[in-house]
Amino acid sequence: MNKFKVFLHIAVVIIFILCFLGTSGMLVENMEIPVGVGADIEKSSNNISYSIPLLVYSFENVNQVMSTTIIGSNGNLGQTIQNRQLKEGKKSTLGLNRVFLFSEETAMFGIKNFLDIWVKNQATNDRALCAVCKGKAEDIFKYKTKEYSNAAEYIEGMIKNLREYNFFSMQYTAMDLIVRVDAEGRNVLLPYIELKDNSIETTGLAIFRGDVMVGKADMNETRIINILKESRVRGILTLQKDSKHYINCYAYSKRKVKCYEEDGKYKFIIYLDIQGNMMSNELYSDLSSNPQLLKKYESDMRNYVEKKANEAIKNIKCKYKTDVLDLGKIAISKYGRGTGTDWDKVICDSEIQVNVKFKVNTEGRGDY
Repeated sequence: MNKFKVFLHIAVVIIFILCFLGTSGMLVENMEIPVGVGADIEKSSNNISYSIPLLVYSFENVNQVMSTTIIGSNGNLGQTIQNRQLKEGKKSTLGLNRVFLFSEETAMFGIKNFLDIWVKNQATNDRALCAVCKGKAEDIFKYKTKEYSNAAEYIEGMIKNLREYNFFSMQYTAMDLIVRVDAEGRNVLLPYIELKDNSIETTGLAIFRGDVMVGKADMNETRIINILKESRVRGILTLQKDSKHYINCYAYSKRKVKCYEEDGKYKFIIYLDIQGNMMSNELYSDLSSNPQLLKKYESDMRNYVEKKANEAIKNIKCKYKTDVLDLGKIAISKYGRGTGTDWDKVICDSEIQVNVKFKVNTEGRGDY
């Protein structure tokens, strides 16, 4: 039984429980199940209009389930619900949505009001995954994928699988977002997705300061940011000379951070312990039989990661100007919270040093 069928069976059971606890029931065919909630805005002169696309399952009969997108729009979030209800032929059951998707324009305007309505609504699914998209969330939801029932189902699976090869964590749920957006010494990072080359794909990270998106890192920078920020993540590290000469390693990274305060200035030392298994080697000849060459490769990879890490830190300080790596959280744990410190400013003015250990655990089955 595939995931889609399992989800539908669970959804049907929940709907029947909800409908028949009271004095009157409701047929499944008269219900719509939201699986994706979007957030778009429209700007006109000095006014902002919200547009909230809702991607829903609709049970037409026992053997037919359809996906459709319903749009609610108005000057505030509460009234978008009123507006959307005027277009719905069936009752919606909240709490089963799998994805919250913010357009980039919405994220750059600010998402505080969305979080406020989520917290106050007890039916909100706080385990739904969150992401930022290029263009409109409505257009992403309307895109038809070949092997999935709808775009929300595809996006959920894509985000869950990011941790396999690109050093992503799994801290992108609605609850993670609510907890981090106002937390002292922490900031929000969300996967950034695009409709590109006729498919939906992750192209980087949306970087927030508070509830406002302040920049987007491409995938190369995203991988390094993930290594610097997260612990116990995995992905592929590559050294490449040209199209024919490269080496790939499937790596596992652990992070530790130490913090010092001297003369009112903070210093952070990020220790990265990276271990990996060789995937392919077209760069070093006789690597498996030459211990010195293996040490050279480990040294080259260590220097490469340190170089990329320092480039990312420079961008964090000069381009994003925010505590992308949650270093403020480390300082707070040592020196205390509630001091009124602007940790975004402090981190950008602090010395951040990166020390990398890299070790090859296995070299594969051998060469030929």
